[in-house]
Amino acid sequence: MKKEIINQDRLLHNVCYGCGIENPYGLHIELAHDEKNHRVFGTFRPSSHMIGFPGITHGGAIYTALDCVSAWVPTVLRSDKKAIWILRSANMTYHQPAKEKEEIHLVGSIAQEGQGWEAMLVHTEARNAQGELLAEGKFKVIPLPVEKFKKVAGIERLPENWEKLLKPEI
Repeated sequence: MKKEIINQDRLLHNVCYGCGIENPYGLHIELAHDEKNHRVFGTFRPSSHMIGFPGITHGGAIYTALDCVSAWVPTVLRSDKKAIWILRSANMTYHQPAKEKEEIHLVGSIAQEGQGWEAMLVHTEARNAQGELLAEGKFKVIPLPVEKFKKVAGIERLPENWEKLLKPEI
């Protein structure tokens, strides 16, 4: 059985710069749900155009990948709350450089639960193939009900793929 890639299989036609498989210029991270350990994990395979210093993956690309992980954590682990989770703030620590084109393993989990519609703190990590910690982040994400998100975003309706993702399960 094929492993579900949540950012592709649950959000069809995903064009997000970080997690959208269909964005030709994006990071193309692939994420999955680890039900046993209550986390989201995945991989990021940086392209050669994602470097900062020669031979090193740009820290902003790693940040963007972890930002997407932080939004998918509550979307998957708290799917009963039909909300769009958006970033309020983040704190990143970079431990060592990621080599150009080196596959990066991503993981995110809930560090601190919010009550009701309060913010949640998500802990994320990026590691190389040897398991060495490259970067870690604490992302504060807030749940927005669909109607509030539409107002904030200045849109009248969600794209169909987002409506399907957030549709109450029967």
